[in-house]
Amino acid sequence: MTPKGSEMQAAGALLLAIAAIACQGDRKAEPKAVPLSKAAETRGLLDAGARKKAAPPPEVAAAEPDAGAEVVLPTGLEWRSVPGLGVDVAVAPGVTMRKGRGEAILADDVSELHIQRGAAGSNAADVKHRMEVAGGKVVVDRAEGEEFRLEYVMKDKKSGAPIFGLAMRRVVDGNPIDCTSRGFDTSSTKMAFDACRLMRATP
Repeated sequence: MTPKGSEMQAAGALLLAIAAIACQGDRKAEPKAVPLSKAAETRGLLDAGARKKAAPPPEVAAAEPDAGAEVVLPTGLEWRSVPGLGVDVAVAPGVTMRKGRGEAILADDVSELHIQRGAAGSNAADVKHRMEVAGGKVVVDRAEGEEFRLEYVMKDKKSGAPIFGLAMRRVVDGNPIDCTSRGFDTSSTKMAFDACRLMRATP
């Protein structure tokens, strides 16, 4: 092999090595999708000494519809009337409903949603205070007039695992309706959020 050919071969090998290192750097820079329960933000949130804030789970990050706007049901949901409250909620066909003590309880394979009339004089600050006394850390605090949505994370007293919860109030025909749900998975609030976000007065 001539000296010139040897130099070209060495230069080619160097270019391949640089390209390989660059590709590895790109792969390392790509963000990895992890559930909120394993995310660093949640670990910081659950540590009393930490100052971090967790982002809301992506599946519950949508906004509530504007008051008085025509509600269009997403594919796969249907209206279900809640007895005694005069409201319909948007749920999947497989969701079951039963009557509790002063409330209706809707359930699917993942979560359980409790719906009841909002207590007179109670507001978002009261609900937030009760959550924090119980050890919850609020990660979404949204209020507009009388309506509010609070999403929180708290530790399970036995296992120490994170519990994800939702406390939401809608005002339908002047009546405050409260929705609450909690579970061990970030998707535990999805059914509750969809049902209450798209709530309407029963026609």
